[in-house]
Amino acid sequence: MKKFILFFLIVNIACSVNTSEKVELEKLRFNYTDDAYIFFRNMRQTNYDLEVMEEGGWRIYRYEDRELDTTDFYFNISLVVNWRVNRAYPIIEMAKSIEKEGFEVKWEAIESDESGKFVLGGEKRRDEMLFSSRLYNKMIDEVELFVTYKNKKQALFKTSDQKEAFRVSMYDFYRLTGIL
Repeated sequence: MKKFILFFLIVNIACSVNTSEKVELEKLRFNYTDDAYIFFRNMRQTNYDLEVMEEGGWRIYRYEDRELDTTDFYFNISLVVNWRVNRAYPIIEMAKSIEKEGFEVKWEAIESDESGKFVLGGEKRRDEMLFSSRLYNKMIDEVELFVTYKNKKQALFKTSDQKEAFRVSMYDFYRLTGIL
């Protein structure tokens, strides 16, 4: 019985994605190690819907608890793994009516007058990784994130489940690439 409890605790700690640690943007990378990917596939993949594109060597992971209303604004991160070159990418998915280039997210601190914005500078994978990581770091600061969509201010994440799907996906990307 003691061995079972110890095993359960080890697995629970290893699979935990609760952290308040910010990522250092200058350390971001796309490369992953085989052992990190094996861990992801064995322990974390069950939380994702998987789409396989064999011809390109891509595996696209979308957090299964994400709530997408494709008729309106949505913002989501998919993890794309190219196993042929040992690289992983956080790819932004959002409503087709919104152009990624120049996409702007504003933030406001909850307990102070601080505010700012992030603008997606391009559609390259590195641009999306930096933009998503800046959002992740601000999320750790517990600020409100919002966008202007159809001339109305609205939350970037409509529900706490959408926010958690983003946070967990980004955390899994950082763990996969050895950042956290």
